[in-house]
Amino acid sequence: MTLNKTVVDGVPVFWVDSELPLQAHLLFRVGVRDESLVTAGTTHLAEHVVMSSVDERLHDYNATVELTFTSFEASGRPELVTSFLRDICASISSPDFGRLDVEKKVLTAELSSVVEPTIGEHLLHRYGLESLGLAAVSPPALENIDETAVRALMSRYLTAGNAALALNGPPPPGLGLPLPTGTSQLPSVASPLPGLPLPMWFEQGGPHLGLSFNVPASSDAEREAAIAVTNVACTRARTQLRRERGLIYNIDFRAFSTGSGQATICLESDPRETDADTVREALTRIFDALAAEGPTQEELSAYQSGFQEYLADPRSGIDAAIAAAEDHLMGHEPVSPAQKLADTQAVTLSGCRDALTHFRSTLVVGMPAGITTQDEQLTSIGAVDHEAVNGRTFRRSIQGAFLGVPPRARLIIGDDGVSLVDRQTTTVRWEDVRGLEVGREGITLHAVHTVSLDLLPSWFSKGTEALQTIRDRVDPELSYNAPPE
Repeated sequence: MTLNKTVVDGVPVFWVDSELPLQAHLLFRVGVRDESLVTAGTTHLAEHVVMSSVDERLHDYNATVELTFTSFEASGRPELVTSFLRDICASISSPDFGRLDVEKKVLTAELSSVVEPTIGEHLLHRYGLESLGLAAVSPPALENIDETAVRALMSRYLTAGNAALALNGPPPPGLGLPLPTGTSQLPSVASPLPGLPLPMWFEQGGPHLGLSFNVPASSDAEREAAIAVTNVACTRARTQLRRERGLIYNIDFRAFSTGSGQATICLESDPRETDADTVREALTRIFDALAAEGPTQEELSAYQSGFQEYLADPRSGIDAAIAAAEDHLMGHEPVSPAQKLADTQAVTLSGCRDALTHFRSTLVVGMPAGITTQDEQLTSIGAVDHEAVNGRTFRRSIQGAFLGVPPRARLIIGDDGVSLVDRQTTTVRWEDVRGLEVGREGITLHAVHTVSLDLLPSWFSKGTEALQTIRDRVDPELSYNAPPE
């Protein structure tokens, strides 16, 4: 399988030879990680605007927004794929925003997610309300996103300079990609929240068990070793926990590059509630053993042989072309299938051990809803008692007493941030604010470290003045109206 490259209308095109029906993926380097809490959903809206101008077709076509990339996909006869790509480029060049409000409703009904909920929660706890952490966010300010915002995103990201096309066959006759001009847009580095009490655990919002940890990923060798040893771990888990003990049905994982020489591995499994902590213990024991001893040569060879068989399947051709296109858009040298196979075959037992050097020190466990863990080495990240800021104090009002506000509750607003002192102290510093939601009765402050403060003016003496003070201190661009109920 040979990786080929050409350029069409300034857009690099990567393809492998295949006798399968033609598949095309027009990729742009933009995704959810490029948004913020208040602009979440803009990329998805842009995709809907583009697709809404494309006529219905009988052949397969779709569009996808992910964490790092957005793609427009089609398969079928070459002339149909060419027509689809031409229409997509035309819609990007001259977007029709007449359906913007309708597409907002469609987006709300779609309820799509760029990752599985379990994995999204792990990214949120590691990275907070920005970058990779936005994978878990349902757009709170979709109604506030207007044509200007969507047009600005399209002008910056949906351009020839920020695009690449992947095909599982040579470019068909008449292929054109007349996109607006633009420049490459690399993602910002995903920085973990400071001060995370690792290793730690939290309670998931759903029934599944999740584990995540960081691996070195500054070179192809490190990345391949991390993927190989995680695959071996999952194989061991399926053998021990499914076939031998019947504790799970499946386990799978995804890897996310941070852009800083590391990657985050997120695993998800599905034990029964009563078995969740047993499975958690077994999984950590598997990884601890692999970190100490590495896989056996038989395990590593089985993984390498399986990957070789995957590449020999003609259906993997489009995956290879997509990977090359993504490498290009991330500023990396595209890797051919032959080189990918060589890199996989070059993984060593010691490289697998090294990949798990930081497993324990970066471990995060997400327990199923309502289930705790018996591992005393893991710190719980439930409610945290913060240090209160210095500033003006607003005490409980008479009305607040009737509303159930505790007697000693008080709101403190200072130069550093705002603190709500109740049975515990919750503080949001101004630099950590990522959104200010304005509702009919009060406001909610959202901080990058996922702390939220719900505040009603009736709770405090001079409460209206207090909330207005907070609104005046927050950047107006971070303020949005609460979605309608």
